[in-house]
Amino acid sequence: AQLRAAAEGSVAAHIAGMRATRPGGSEAGVAAAMVGELMRRGLGQSYGPIVTVHGEVLHNERQVNPIAAGDLLLADVGGETDEGWAADITRVWPVSGAFSPTQRAIYDIVLASNVAAIQKARSGVRYRHVHETAGRVIVEGLRSLGIFRGDIDGLIERGAAAIFFPHGVGHLLGLDVHDMEDLGDRAGYAPGRSRSTRFGDCYLRLDRDLEPGMAVTIEPGFYQVPGILGDEAYTSAIGSDLDRDVLARYADVRGIRVEDDVLITAGDPDVLTGGVPKDASAIESLMREARG
Repeated sequence: AQLRAAAEGSVAAHIAGMRATRPGGSEAGVAAAMVGELMRRGLGQSYGPIVTVHGEVLHNERQVNPIAAGDLLLADVGGETDEGWAADITRVWPVSGAFSPTQRAIYDIVLASNVAAIQKARSGVRYRHVHETAGRVIVEGLRSLGIFRGDIDGLIERGAAAIFFPHGVGHLLGLDVHDMEDLGDRAGYAPGRSRSTRFGDCYLRLDRDLEPGMAVTIEPGFYQVPGILGDEAYTSAIGSDLDRDVLARYADVRGIRVEDDVLITAGDPDVLTGGVPKDASAIESLMREARG
């Protein structure tokens, strides 16, 4: 019940953020609307809110920028009950109220990755395989746009996913937004399992077989990080199979992440945060309604 209460209040906060967004406003103004909704519902913040037009900067907790038409706003905001039960949601929406064609194309790939990974998150499934599912959908989608060239399996084997998705697909959730991580990999990794040394995969926080009662986040993303794209240490294995001319057409997409909180059951995954729109058309509809 506490986990659901945190999720429900956080859902309301994200909807409030979408409704409060206007060109000419500010990251801080949207963050204030979201945190205010959490407070109105008696919730604290489970972590420092991330509300930014620079979604390519992971864990960017500084809300200092104006927001303008053409920007995508990434909001990673979650509430926490008095007892400490946490929620963790990320959504991305267009400041103008409508995605550009290039923004929509990338957004739909990340959304498809989120949906596929959630469907994979079932009792008995190894969480690493959920992560791999998310990465494969990202690579397949970028291959369909022409950003990647070549065989899908070969691209994945050479680490293509991590160029744009350089983190794990999620983590445990509960009496902390990163539940039990103070215990390190003793909590997140099953006996006999250890972190990969490969870029991207090495940041996977959880590698256990999922069981009923576990709560996890599912949060794939796409980020154009200059420090990755400009460093051959990360891109040389892909080489010319990364078509930078095609990628340049998507310059209005800095960072996108779609994150939900999922309760593992004996049957289908229970998405606790499904009340926040994540289909691009549904987001646009909500924003049109908010603006009259």
